[in-house]
Amino acid sequence: MLFLLSTLLVFTSFAASAPVLTVSEEMEQIFQNLTTEAQEDYFQILFNDTVTLREMDHLWDQWAEKHGILDKWTAYSGKWETRKEKFHKTVLSVIENLPSAYRMMTEITSNRDQTINQVHEALDQLKETYNMEVSMISFLSKVMVLNEEYIMNGGNVEIGNEVSQDLRRMRDYKKNRGLNALLVPGPLV
Repeated sequence: MLFLLSTLLVFTSFAASAPVLTVSEEMEQIFQNLTTEAQEDYFQILFNDTVTLREMDHLWDQWAEKHGILDKWTAYSGKWETRKEKFHKTVLSVIENLPSAYRMMTEITSNRDQTINQVHEALDQLKETYNMEVSMISFLSKVMVLNEEYIMNGGNVEIGNEVSQDLRRMRDYKKNRGLNALLVPGPLV
């Protein structure tokens, strides 16, 4: 009995300390041993813009069953839904906090009776409570500065033509319908 309890304790502590995989890492694990045909089938569903999202979910379940990974896919889908809910709650919270954080940042940076180091210290303190908000405001400020001409002339703000590498790959796949556009060195090849 003591052996069973100690084994359970060791297993539980090991499982609890296991790193949590990101969504991309979990997808890589699912795709790791899939055939090229299975990968191609997946992306055919992903880029099918004639089906609803509910239909797409159903097609992916069929896809997973066809390729013998339904158990992995079901586990991944459940984790994805949980992450998505947490993500939406976090985003909503950050958006609700942006006006307050912006006012506090403005108060800090408008105080002309402090040194640059004091400004940085005050901003670092603010980040302890509003890290994501301060980061977003800093990013938005950079975008606004880069588009000063548009803003000052009353035009639309255009972020620019930068596209992440992943989005570029997806665009190329959709345009060319070739799996090779999506492949990157690592587990997927």
